[in-house]
Amino acid sequence: PASRRAACVRVCVYMLLAAAIPLGLSLSPPATSASALSTRDACLLFGALAEPLVHLDPEVGACCHSACSDCEWRLPDGGYRFDVLKATKPKWVPCYLRRDFGDERGCHEPRWASALFPGGGEVTRAQFGEALAGLGFEMPMGPRGSVGADGGMPESAADALWAWLAGDGDALTPEGARTRLQAMAEDPQAEGAVGEGPDHLVWKEFAKALGAKPFEMIV
Repeated sequence: PASRRAACVRVCVYMLLAAAIPLGLSLSPPATSASALSTRDACLLFGALAEPLVHLDPEVGACCHSACSDCEWRLPDGGYRFDVLKATKPKWVPCYLRRDFGDERGCHEPRWASALFPGGGEVTRAQFGEALAGLGFEMPMGPRGSVGADGGMPESAADALWAWLAGDGDALTPEGARTRLQAMAEDPQAEGAVGEGPDHLVWKEFAKALGAKPFEMIV
């Protein structure tokens, strides 16, 4: 009868599973290629793209950035609106192409935008790789350990970044790169300071998006 055949199938499946588990066989699908990027290579990429400065909300006026409890730029949830954030080392990858405050705070064009897209138009994979290698490297805030960039940018790291930004495409535009960088954010739907999406990335977001382990010690 059909009921007996179904029961036999269930017993067979159970026996197969019971045999697989002691042998340490994985029943999970194979890992994707994104997981192959090492934490060190992700750090090299982040250190090439990150900056110690981001421009956020031009509507925020003079602020001492001391987290005063009565600050007029304090938000209902306890956070703050900021105009410019600064750090002592590269900390953020800006997710905009240009922000001009039109006053003494100046205009900021991220290094990656000006270096990878010097003419403001699309670039090929070869042009992208050459420009990325020319960005240089400074150890950023976020990764654990330390990395020297004496060997330059590995081709595998450049390939991983291009794959994230351009997919299988033969060319990449500045706008396309910005959109894909914003997709790395923990909340890619966030409005950001001026309603244009996430304003910047930190190390953990960047590394996780590329399949690297953000908390792994780099030795």
